[in-house]
Amino acid sequence: MYSGPDKAFSIAVAAFSAAVLRLASSLHPSARGIGTHEQLGLVPCRFHLLTGIPCPSCGLTTSFAYAAHFQFHQAFVSSPFGLLLFCVVVLAVPTSFVLLWQRMSWLQAVEKFDGATVTMWMVVAYGASWIYKIAVSVPACFLAGW
Repeated sequence: MYSGPDKAFSIAVAAFSAAVLRLASSLHPSARGIGTHEQLGLVPCRFHLLTGIPCPSCGLTTSFAYAAHFQFHQAFVSSPFGLLLFCVVVLAVPTSFVLLWQRMSWLQAVEKFDGATVTMWMVVAYGASWIYKIAVSVPACFLAGW
């Protein structure tokens, strides 16, 4: 059953997604592949500072910033998972409007997918992206005398 809260939720998802995309487009991606979030006043990654190894989220903001500037290769290099999330956020905007038009809630739309399988694959993609990020950054640490 479609209700007022369903409509409000679709509007909120569209607005939040658009705001994230607008924010990402206002950032200048860090050439290091990490650290773009510092432009938002956030502190550098403590995990990376302490270990020299990027955390699972290192490069996500940089990836979003590159993708928002249509530099998809650099977005992938910064964080493959970041590029995947960027695509999800981009798709959330028109999906919200389609759901509004069809008078369908996000819950109804999500029920058409196997949520457990989607979640599992997202976790696998997040882990694989972290392994990739470590693989491309740790050798540089060793070369620099880590």
